[in-house]
Amino acid sequence: MHTTSLEEPKKVDRKFRLFTLYGDFAAGIRAKRLAGQIARLTGIGWQHCLEMWKLDSIGAIVPIREMIAREAAEADVLLIAVTSRDQPEPGVIRWLDSLSALQANRSVPGLLVGLLGEHEQPPAVEPEFERFDFVRELQQYARRSGMDFVWRPIDRDGTDDCDWLAGNFRRLIARKESVPNTAIVQ
Repeated sequence: MHTTSLEEPKKVDRKFRLFTLYGDFAAGIRAKRLAGQIARLTGIGWQHCLEMWKLDSIGAIVPIREMIAREAAEADVLLIAVTSRDQPEPGVIRWLDSLSALQANRSVPGLLVGLLGEHEQPPAVEPEFERFDFVRELQQYARRSGMDFVWRPIDRDGTDDCDWLAGNFRRLIARKESVPNTAIVQ
């Protein structure tokens, strides 16, 4: 008797890239927690790639700065975590603008996430955000680059749930899934 076994088709994963730029240790810890929550939001079938760099790395020597810029430009989610939402971080917006040329060949617009402000600061509600210079600059960058933008103040509970970014995140995943062969990894 001759038997034929059918092999199960190889599972194809989609690649999901998250790039984090953080200002200090506390912001880095909160960003890492949020990155874990974001990874859980993507669900099954996604291969995650997480890059985390400290803010002062963007002023590093040219080859490192260029490598960081390439990684950030390829990211689906750019997460900026800093302790100040009132004052623009020196060089961040200029650095983000330098990514524009690298992002030109992206198949779908990404999501810019701001985790901004110290947890001791009173939380800002969404309509008030325009009074914060750094938030306004991030919003303008997102608009120029075609990205969605969402932000939240760093607070004790700010990274324990992702309800505040779930809508934007679902739109990003839907865009990625609507493009055939987007970053398919065998």
